[in-house]
Amino acid sequence: MNKLLSRAIPIVMVTAIVAIACVHEIPLPIPGVTGVSGSTGSTGLAGGTGTSSCDTTTYNYSTVISQIVKTNCDVCHSAASAASSGGSIDLSTYAKILPYVSNGRFWGSINHSAGYSAMPKGGAQLSACQLTQVSKWIAGGAKNDTATVVVLPPATCDTTKFLFSTTIAPLLKTNCITCHSAGNAQNGGIDLTLFAVVQAYANNGKLLGSITHSVGYSAMPKGMAQLSACEITQFTKWIGAGAKNDTSTVVVAPPPTTPPPTPTSNCSKDTVYFQNTIAPLIAQTCSMAGCHDAVTKASGVVLVTYANITRYVTAGNAAGSTLYTITKSGSMPRSPIAKYTTAQLTQVQTWINQGAKNNFCTSCDTTSTYSKGIAPLITTYCIGCHSATSAASSGGSIDLSTYTSVKVYATNGRLYGSVNHDLGYSAMPKNQAQLSACQIAQFKKWIDAGSPNN
Repeated sequence: MNKLLSRAIPIVMVTAIVAIACVHEIPLPIPGVTGVSGSTGSTGLAGGTGTSSCDTTTYNYSTVISQIVKTNCDVCHSAASAASSGGSIDLSTYAKILPYVSNGRFWGSINHSAGYSAMPKGGAQLSACQLTQVSKWIAGGAKNDTATVVVLPPATCDTTKFLFSTTIAPLLKTNCITCHSAGNAQNGGIDLTLFAVVQAYANNGKLLGSITHSVGYSAMPKGMAQLSACEITQFTKWIGAGAKNDTSTVVVAPPPTTPPPTPTSNCSKDTVYFQNTIAPLIAQTCSMAGCHDAVTKASGVVLVTYANITRYVTAGNAAGSTLYTITKSGSMPRSPIAKYTTAQLTQVQTWINQGAKNNFCTSCDTTSTYSKGIAPLITTYCIGCHSATSAASSGGSIDLSTYTSVKVYATNGRLYGSVNHDLGYSAMPKNQAQLSACQIAQFKKWIDAGSPNN
């Protein structure tokens, strides 16, 4: 009998480990954990080894889940600590936890799934019993039993109203002030509680560029859904009318407008298009924060718009264009951003020699494979920050330079969540317009097919 038991116990343990490892975005209860106690069993609320019993039949938010979060997460992710030590992720209320449950990041982190930050940070992983409790709660709909949640219909939005005091200021307060206020470590040096600052960014185009997710600007609100078409119209009309503060006599001239380029009906393999290729390349290698963006202006050079970029280009003459010669020589981009590859230099050279036009094309094949569709998109829009050499310094340690690494983030949902600008994910490409609907469809179709290396 003792020999049989000694053989059976390792098998049970391996089975439990495999079961835990196979939990994904819609987690399932962990087999074999039904509320045990003892020094080698499940634990109380602190994770690791303990002596408190743990009942996996009870997993309501008010008495179980909220306590697990409070004990294991509050030190970094409370309302007071999130900005300074929790990556601005506040888990202090049910409403604030829910987006991270919905997008899989909460489970991915506590389950130590590939591609997620293992949590609790610096501590032992939650016990098997606690993971089961969270798993069952999520699988049951992640409900809040402490209150009756009433979802109100969306408020109407009147584009004929765009006064600063009654329309613009409330929109800023709701969507921007959480980060962009005085003393906030995440404000990027921008305090939008001051009208003069709001007015300056309205006047230089950065405010509208960010909320419309235009090329060369940081997509805002960060980590949230883009503002509605109506709200963007309100901002546009307010700025177009002079970005006035109706509580004072300050009037600012509206920023000049540049008509958008006219798209071609399809893409030619012999043409290099500015909006499709050159603008994304410069955005991820030159015009990021700290270099040639509109705020830093390193060496007095700004490269965030077509007009800015073509100041350093002689149309039809790549050899006489600073943009081409300085990248060809390797002087730019500076480390840790990788130097331009031969293919990228050829793209810049061809675009300039073809007249350096502000052009783009719209054809898009959603049936493309990884090698012909996804990999080129990754190279164009992501590798500037997420290469093997730049990932640690500017890419959040996310290296997308190989198929294997790309698949990790495709599988855990973060790749699609970021390019689709889903709530709870970092909107990507960073400082650029969102990818087109067709390009996002390419990612989704490839991921839904199992992210094959084809």
